Amino acid sequence: MKEINNLELAYQELANACLDFIHGRSWDSVSCKSAIFSQMARTEIFLTDQGRIDKNGVDWPNSAINPGEAALFLRDDFLKRTGERIWGLTFTLFPDGKFDIEFDYSKPADYEESDESISGIEINQPLQELRTDSDKK
Repeated sequence: MKEINNLELAYQELANACLDFIHGRSWDSVSCKSAIFSQMARTEIFLTDQGRIDKNGVDWPNSAINPGEAALFLRDDFLKRTGERIWGLTFTLFPDGKFDIEFDYSKPADYEESDESISGIEINQPLQELRTDSDKK
């Protein structure tokens, strides 16, 4: 798997994932939609053909292609360049090689992102305080 370290490689990786998904089928557009979290991205790919959406892959995807890594790179690059965090993106490829990319700036309502970890001591501390409080009664 190649390291994604520039915009061109990130866009190429998304395009490769889309092309891998098509697998010889007729298509008007193919999209790679990613939800971007702290350490990973969840990606779904679908094609549109004559107004019909097809989400069914027809073959095992090429394991050397990693659209999630591309989405994480784009998130980090976008944050560095603009100061804004993206939470998702949709990359759409057309048969003539042109593409559109839409960014989602909305943090999912039920998502909590934290780099903090809680130690066993910190977890047990409230339990010990409860025990001490109940002993006082």
